[in-house]
Amino acid sequence: MKQTNQSKPRTLKVQDIGDHYSREVIPQLRLQGKWLLKTGIQPQTHVQVTNPQPGVLIVKSLE
Repeated sequence: MKQTNQSKPRTLKVQDIGDHYSREVIPQLRLQGKWLLKTGIQPQTHVQVTNPQPGVLIVKSLE
């Protein structure tokens, strides 16, 4: 059976940042870790994030 270079699915928590007192908060999603290197995303490079449908984000390396 052929192995793929895909990493396992990750479960991340969407944080809220901003001013909670005035209820001006926005969602924040942070991607970090050695697993990004295994996906081909290197430090100091650019990525493209697209939203093809609600609830779906696609991150693609531009390098």
